Amino acid sequence: MKLSQMNYGKTVLLGSVINKLKECMMNESTRTEPLTEIANDVTYTGGYHFYFEVDGHHIHAFGSAKSGKEKIFVDNELVAEKRSLRFKSCLSFVIAENVYEIEFNMVKLFTGELHCTLIKNGTHVRTQKKALKTKYHLTKKRILIGLPICVILGFIFGFFLSTEIIQFFEIK
Repeated sequence: MKLSQMNYGKTVLLGSVINKLKECMMNESTRTEPLTEIANDVTYTGGYHFYFEVDGHHIHAFGSAKSGKEKIFVDNELVAEKRSLRFKSCLSFVIAENVYEIEFNMVKLFTGELHCTLIKNGTHVRTQKKALKTKYHLTKKRILIGLPICVILGFIFGFFLSTEIIQFFEIK
């Protein structure tokens, strides 16, 4: 057997292995939960939605992108709820004598990247990652344009408000 025929055989074998890996990845990417990539399907109005299935129960974790309201539903029934404006928060609930925790962790504030971790009896089960849609990201350009505009508008509003207050309380 010639060297070129051996290399061709290895190339075909390697190509078939790569195709099998691509098939597996395609099957994995059709799942409802992202594995390692970050889903950028979150809006300010819709909020963050995470879905888990554990022990035959459907767990839906919701986090508002505007108000910080967090809700946990198990089989479409509200089991835990709170409002948190912190970077990290945790909600606990019990299903059939098992203690579950949902942990929300805001990793990147400018892109709105939020990690949601499901913990069962102190053991990590799964983590999902989501971020705001790209059009909602705070970029350097938006900050450099928006900050001076906000400062100028604040100065104008503060000036007129203070002159009105002074005129209102002025003794004649």
